[in-house]
Amino acid sequence: MDKKQRIILTMLELVVKQGYHATPMSQVAKEANVAVGTIYHYFETKEKIIEAIFLMVYKDLSVVLLTNMKPDDTYKKKFTTKLHNMYNYFTSNPLAFYFIEYVGVPPIITPEMVKKTVPFYKKITDFFLEGITEKRVKNMDETLIMKLCYGLISSVVKLKIKEELPMDQKQIDQSIEACWDAIKYSDNKLFA
Repeated sequence: MDKKQRIILTMLELVVKQGYHATPMSQVAKEANVAVGTIYHYFETKEKIIEAIFLMVYKDLSVVLLTNMKPDDTYKKKFTTKLHNMYNYFTSNPLAFYFIEYVGVPPIITPEMVKKTVPFYKKITDFFLEGITEKRVKNMDETLIMKLCYGLISSVVKLKIKEELPMDQKQIDQSIEACWDAIKYSDNKLFA
């Protein structure tokens, strides 16, 4: 692992454990086994390291979300695969999860930085837009759909990480099915 990568991973671990403001650059340097000057060779500021972590995590997640996808899968199957992928990514990478939850938010992460992640999620956005157009999911803003899905997976991951529930396969599947039920299109006016 090169020095730049060590700096990024060390900062990730420290800010998740201690918080952004409680993580001095001197500690990052010591833990990464580099000189403080080396950090500033790669990153102008502490904020630039956080931005690099933010982009790295979101890029990784965007790739993971699209794994195990088969072109002939049904729309619902593709949806459930994406959510299973997200759950598995976060439970396998709790530092990435906690970073997104507690560090990768305003005011530490600016709206301009969030906009830089948009290209990573074009395929996901297009997936939900297709679902809206084809009346597979409700006609609502695709960002809202994505946030609803993320919120559910985030809650389920917390249950697993905090050991509040075992989150066996049945519970994971039930959670994802509940999310599907929340966003799926229905023209059934029976209960309206």
